Amino acid sequence: MTLSSRWKSNRIISRLEHAASSVVVASVFFSPGSAQAETRAWINTSLSAEIATNPYLQGGSKTSAATGLLTVSPGVEFVDAVKTISLTGDFRHQEFSRNYRSADDYSVNASLRTLFARRLNYDATISYDNAVVGANNLLTFGANPTNGGLVPAPPGGITLNGLGQRREAISGDVGLNYTASARDSLQTRGGFSFVRFPSASVAREYNDASASIGYSRILNSRITIGLNLSVSRADYLRTLIGDATTISPQATFSTKFGPNWTLVAALGVSHSTVYRLTGKSGQNSASGRLVLCNVTSRVKFCVRGSRSVQPTSLGNGVRPQTSIGASYNLRLDSNSTIDATANITRSSQFNQGTVTTNGSVAYGQASLKYSRRISQRLDAFVTGSYANSYNDAVPRKANSLISVGISYTFGDMK
Repeated sequence: MTLSSRWKSNRIISRLEHAASSVVVASVFFSPGSAQAETRAWINTSLSAEIATNPYLQGGSKTSAATGLLTVSPGVEFVDAVKTISLTGDFRHQEFSRNYRSADDYSVNASLRTLFARRLNYDATISYDNAVVGANNLLTFGANPTNGGLVPAPPGGITLNGLGQRREAISGDVGLNYTASARDSLQTRGGFSFVRFPSASVAREYNDASASIGYSRILNSRITIGLNLSVSRADYLRTLIGDATTISPQATFSTKFGPNWTLVAALGVSHSTVYRLTGKSGQNSASGRLVLCNVTSRVKFCVRGSRSVQPTSLGNGVRPQTSIGASYNLRLDSNSTIDATANITRSSQFNQGTVTTNGSVAYGQASLKYSRRISQRLDAFVTGSYANSYNDAVPRKANSLISVGISYTFGDMK
């Protein structure tokens, strides 16, 4: 990283720290009084050795490397009867045996959840992330609010496959929930993302903002229905091409069935007004999400799907992105767990007219992890994972990874 970009990163971090401090100060003045607060502080650390065939999904023949990875994740949490304030950070240092330079990735996050009044509660988050985008940190599922509305898109998107670029992103959101009656509630949410890259990068920088309002009604002890309307705006820096406004109305539904099953779903349509070389054009796309889970004392299994219009950092603007995936957690005994995940995402292309496009891109990932608790604070783990991109203009190897490591927690245990 150049001196100027380091200065820029330090300035952004300094501003974020001030913002996080403001969240803490504001909570003191605007949250109701409560009993003695509980404070927890911790530092999670891990050290692992890995063998990866293509950690950044780059093209070419010389892509494999053995790596050493150190992760340090501090955090502090303040909890009382009406609010929870969390400040967390994450630092990753990775050394490669060949083909790549060492890399430092880091992020910080501040969040606030509080009961503002008897019928009104709100939550807010702000985060900063600085990382070299590779096979294992491409985001395929963003956070989804309970009312089915849009939140800021995952920064960058899967179109960054193979670039190995450092991405800086600041994002945040705030949500309010008002309980009008025992059966009726209103939800609003707004958020933003700022995504930046080094000056020499071919990736596109953008600002993204979104807002949503929703209504839900409890029909009975098992079924809740609702409506949601969301609006998002993507603004690409230094150009109008690709800028877009998207409006997404959706119907929402949630239910419980059987002793352990839950289903949350939203279905609707997105209408995007996109700036082209030939002027503005309208595009329609299906939108929605689905989460189906089964939870018992030993097993948690979930299937997820989503479709939404999101800005991307490579290509010609916003794209409809479809993701499906599954996760499985099994507690073998009091000290051993198995975690498995699999997902695939396709970033489609709107009709671009006469504009040259990069076409559709798909990305898939699967992982299996075995963890064993050695003592109250010390754990050992073995991980195997596979990631690959599809329909890509650049031929590239998949990334197969095997990792062995240990983790240790200082301070308060979660």
